[in-house]
Amino acid sequence: MLLFVIRHAKAAERDSQVWPDDSMRPLTKGGIRKFERLAEQICEIHEPPQIVLSSSFARAWSTARILGKVARWPDPIRCQSLECDHDDGVEATRAFLSLRSEESIAIVGHEPMLSDFVAELLGSSGPAIVMNKGAVAILEVNDPKQLAAGKSFPGSAASLVALIDPSWVAQGRKKR
Repeated sequence: MLLFVIRHAKAAERDSQVWPDDSMRPLTKGGIRKFERLAEQICEIHEPPQIVLSSSFARAWSTARILGKVARWPDPIRCQSLECDHDDGVEATRAFLSLRSEESIAIVGHEPMLSDFVAELLGSSGPAIVMNKGAVAILEVNDPKQLAAGKSFPGSAASLVALIDPSWVAQGRKKR
């Protein structure tokens, strides 16, 4: 299974006065622009996944919608496990993905859960990669059914195919 792990693009700063419900915090204009550039690039290097699963929080959902609009990825489907607290989110996402039959899946969510999820799949006990805002990690999952076993699988359950950060795409655009 090819797994695209996407952290939502840059969102408005946390402010309980402005956003009493943090799940409603939107993307910034700059975050949208940077992620649109990344989406343009990603559609040139990879086929779209068969399914896009996303947190329904505004910032993650908007990020997933950008992938649909710009990269022509499928419309997102809400995945509650991507909205869970850290440890519960890792475990629930791992279990949920082990039941999927698609050959390629994208998940759009939040930190710190995504970095820890990727680290666990790569067999690392600590952070394996940095998932900056709007970053995309592409992993080849060896045996999706193995994900249900959790941390008990020997070695790694996946290998890193690519890591794409919006700031790298933006820098590349300026140098041309």
